[in-house]
Amino acid sequence: MNLYLKKVGFFPTLLFLLCSAAAVSAQMDGEAARDWSVIFRDTLQRSVLQFWIDHALDTKYGGLVGRLNRQGEPIPPGDKSVVLISRSLWSFSEAYRRYPDPAYQKMAAACLKFLRDKMWDKQRGGYYFMVSREGNVIDSTKQLNPMSYVMEGLAEYALAFHDDQAAHEALNLFQVIDQHAHDNQYGGYRIAFTEDWQWIKDYKPGPNAAGSFGRKSYDWHLGLVEAFATLYDVTGEARVRSRLEELLDIFVNKIIDTDTGYGRYYFHDDWSVADRDGDSKQCEYGLDLEASWLIVEAAQRIGRPQDTKIRRASLALVDHALRDGFDNQHGGVYRYGPAAGPANNKDMEWWQQAEASVALLNAYQLTGDPKYWQAFDLEARFVLERFVDHQYGEVYTAVFQDGKIDDEKAGPWKAPYHVTRACLEIISRLGDTL
Repeated sequence: MNLYLKKVGFFPTLLFLLCSAAAVSAQMDGEAARDWSVIFRDTLQRSVLQFWIDHALDTKYGGLVGRLNRQGEPIPPGDKSVVLISRSLWSFSEAYRRYPDPAYQKMAAACLKFLRDKMWDKQRGGYYFMVSREGNVIDSTKQLNPMSYVMEGLAEYALAFHDDQAAHEALNLFQVIDQHAHDNQYGGYRIAFTEDWQWIKDYKPGPNAAGSFGRKSYDWHLGLVEAFATLYDVTGEARVRSRLEELLDIFVNKIIDTDTGYGRYYFHDDWSVADRDGDSKQCEYGLDLEASWLIVEAAQRIGRPQDTKIRRASLALVDHALRDGFDNQHGGVYRYGPAAGPANNKDMEWWQQAEASVALLNAYQLTGDPKYWQAFDLEARFVLERFVDHQYGEVYTAVFQDGKIDDEKAGPWKAPYHVTRACLEIISRLGDTL
């Protein structure tokens, strides 16, 4: 198997989608761009990744400690989710590709070993969702989104360390998921299974306890887009490319409402909208912003850099979020709101802010429109002022509308992934030589 090495972050060739590099430079202050890339590099290295190196490694039982408080102290009992381990695997592997620090390699290797030893179902394939600190299985369900993170993490490790075994493991996971979860009639994937791959049709816990109830979901398919794109970089496999193209077509034709500018959330098998008490008529701004740049990047990777449907969908998502889900005075992306109308939940979470930063910069690079650069600049200032913990490191989980802060630093769904990826994307796009 050949390893196809990609450039960290976004490919520069995307700049010719609508404007030349010269047009971009003419509208953006070069010193400001470099300043942001330096700031995000320092934030990534000295605050975010160093926090995990200093506090997260579980030297007794392997892998990483399951939960950490603001100061980096363990929160008992220390159960470990496959999300935490796999997304940390990706983070330190990708960071190593940009900055080959042996400490990053050590962290990535610890995550990979724990995945292989404690979370991989060696008999039936796939990965368990949750184990105890010691590595005993607590939740044996096989959940599509968490396993997509494993696929992406393995593929990224293969790219960073030229590891063919990790590449084969990532491809094997793709094949297992495709065999058990793919909907061969309508396309896309079912999202949750028992240990022996029986579909959990009435899957109530759902992503982050949202409750999918057997429906296909927007966010969990976005996780597959990320994973398939990275896996295709590693393997060049035609089957992976085919499934990625299938998902991109589903996104632009079924999931994203381009006229309104949001992603519909839940679907029946045939991709008709499956609303339950209004949950598919609500917009999650951070998810829309994340999708806006991931679908563009995925399209570029498979040779569709000028796909007009994807570009239109991408900008529609950003414009809607800026109009209804963004604090245009202070910066910051809100959590939720109706598909049409202003946000009704103005709490803010860490991952939404990270994805917004990349999405706004991506929209600027696609169009050269200074409104996107101004929004990026405002968002970047907000993140550094309100979310980065300048005393203890890393970023807060949430800043609530009433001013309270959730300062937990690590947990089942919180890894260094979103912040690391955002920092590396910004560095790559604005300060390539850093």
